[in-house]
Amino acid sequence: MTSSSQLVAYIRTMVKGEHAENDRIEARLDDQGWEGFSTLLGAVFYFAVNRRFPDGASPDEVIRFVSEMRLTTTGGPGTDATSAEELISAALDPSVDTDIDPHLAGRVQGLTILHILGAGTVSDEELDALLTEAAALASRI
Repeated sequence: MTSSSQLVAYIRTMVKGEHAENDRIEARLDDQGWEGFSTLLGAVFYFAVNRRFPDGASPDEVIRFVSEMRLTTTGGPGTDATSAEELISAALDPSVDTDIDPHLAGRVQGLTILHILGAGTVSDEELDALLTEAAALASRI
């Protein structure tokens, strides 16, 4: 069974750019399983998006954000802009329906998390608080 703390550590090392440690945790998770990862990733995505847009965002603001993310995030140019815009809009407004392939959704969520929380944009304390809150939410889902 996968430990929630291992999943959190995986996301933390991903955000912090700690590649060797991230690879080590990934190998352990490959052996033990990734149970609960998609739920945790979705919760981190939700909190990251709402951190970036605390007062919500207009469709134009979301489009600009996705465009910037696709230009500046490794792997971003290959990301479907429409799917990214839908997922971000749904994180900001639960009434927005999405029907996006889960693999693509996970990719968009990961890139969005990296864009919002990566590259030193948040302190270790802020990141740890967000991850703790996301893990608590994921455990209730």
